[in-house]
Amino acid sequence: MVILDHIQKIFHRNTPNENQALDDVSLKIKEGDFVTVIGSNGAGKSTMLNAIAGVYPIDGGKIILDDVDITSLAECKRAAFIGRVFQDPMLGTSPSMTIEKNLSMAYARPKNMTLRWGLDFSRRKLFKDYLKNIPLGLEKRLSTKVKLLSGGQRQALTLVMATMKKPKLLLLDEHTAALDPKTALLVNRLTEEIVHKNNITTIMVTHNLEHAIKMGNRLIMMHKGQIVMDIKGEEKSTMTIPRLLNKFEQLQGEKFAEDRVMLA
Repeated sequence: MVILDHIQKIFHRNTPNENQALDDVSLKIKEGDFVTVIGSNGAGKSTMLNAIAGVYPIDGGKIILDDVDITSLAECKRAAFIGRVFQDPMLGTSPSMTIEKNLSMAYARPKNMTLRWGLDFSRRKLFKDYLKNIPLGLEKRLSTKVKLLSGGQRQALTLVMATMKKPKLLLLDEHTAALDPKTALLVNRLTEEIVHKNNITTIMVTHNLEHAIKMGNRLIMMHKGQIVMDIKGEEKSTMTIPRLLNKFEQLQGEKFAEDRVMLA
């Protein structure tokens, strides 16, 4: 279980540019939940993910994962059990290294092993098995440097790296936003397959309302640093984009206006 207990994050405190990015955010996520998060720019979506990952120290509240208080735990320590995939396909991998060496680092990370590749036949076979279900041919290119891959191939590889050792929590920060629609669909399908197969607790930030509605079992909308909607169960399964926008307008007394939001 993931618990955010009244967390707060303020940037540029006591300056003219002070910004309360997270305003008393509380949230409980059960093991195996797949939560999609939407909201306009500045709503606090990515800040919440970065706070959970340890990138930003919070200014109040607690972050608890599987009954362990990780509020003060360093980002590098959390990386052992929190997987992340970023919007930029080049993040999360080492571009100058080969696919198999990147996978070796991801495979060793939870065990805090040294950088000994150990790329014997059995290890390469294991990596091919991880990649063979991705229709991008990566299993045939283990010795290729990551910088030579397309954006979609890099993002699929990053997703595999982030989940191959089944993290306690997977954080996806607009991980298909930089991809073309066809490749984004492929990566989303791969995401759902991996998450459901391994029952990985997942939080996915997206600007695509259709993806937010169709993916996962719970939808959260953030606005001005707060969670203003929490939709799950039958309500989520029957939700539509017009109803979602209308509900936001009724709750907040304003229209949901954001240039980056994709309605379909």
